[in-house]
Amino acid sequence: MKLFKSNEPNTFHYVTLVTHNRVPVFRSEQACKIFVDVLAEVREKFPYKLIGYVLMLDHVHAIVNNRSGTISDWLRRVRGNSARKILAWLREERHLMSLKKLALAHPQKRQHTHAVWQKDPSVIDLWSHRFIRQKLNYLHLNPVRAGLCEHPADWKWSSYRAYVPHKVSEVPIEVDWQAYWKEDELEIEKVAEVQRRKGGR
Repeated sequence: MKLFKSNEPNTFHYVTLVTHNRVPVFRSEQACKIFVDVLAEVREKFPYKLIGYVLMLDHVHAIVNNRSGTISDWLRRVRGNSARKILAWLREERHLMSLKKLALAHPQKRQHTHAVWQKDPSVIDLWSHRFIRQKLNYLHLNPVRAGLCEHPADWKWSSYRAYVPHKVSEVPIEVDWQAYWKEDELEIEKVAEVQRRKGGR
């Protein structure tokens, strides 16, 4: 799919990531946990706002407001780290059938022999509150439409339950209620970006 992306600050991005060959990687609870842990790790190191997400069997939707670098940087971090960790887990646990399904026909650069994600993610900028709400409702209802559950609250791997009263331990990852960055936070990021460029990172 085409990648529509803006690097304007405080832009909400609707991201869709599809697994390689549509393999149902996220049928496994452990794969889901690995991916959500990566979302948390990236948010800690390279701040972004997580507005919503859902993990389906063979794809992921997320709404994010990135602060560190571009949305392409966010994609590289999340896709790369999650793929590396999921493949490491599959190899360690000897899930040979899954590895076979994720195998590449020809090794890619750096001798990569397997892939978790299709090459071209989709990113759509959301410019209005109405559009953001529409996409948030869409991703929360995705498991219901797919016949995986009867109500969005029944699906563990989405942000739906983070939007209703809950205990911290009841959701895999919290959403950011303050979805927009403040001006001083954006200024801090500008300084950090200049330092990263000087350091060649």
